[in-house]
Amino acid sequence: MAHELVLTETLVSSLEQYEREDAERIISKLENIVEFPDHFLDRLKNHPGYKLRVGAFRVLMDWDKEANVLYAIDAFERKKEYRELGRYREVWGSWRDET
Repeated sequence: MAHELVLTETLVSSLEQYEREDAERIISKLENIVEFPDHFLDRLKNHPGYKLRVGAFRVLMDWDKEANVLYAIDAFERKKEYRELGRYREVWGSWRDET
């Protein structure tokens, strides 16, 4: 069963800053995981989210398994990924209310 994919405003804003080719690759990968997300997503340690690997980028994801909804929260260059996660702790899950 395919999951619904929700792109947050934060992700869209990040994608606008990347090269067009990189942004298109990230979007393409996101579209490809909706059928079998458990095959592509890795659980993060010490954080409630998941990560999706896309070349030199990582996409921070939230997965509402009961509602079959995937939330693409933000995209990072791999080398910056873990330093950026702290800013999401206080607001984790707030994007679920927006849909």
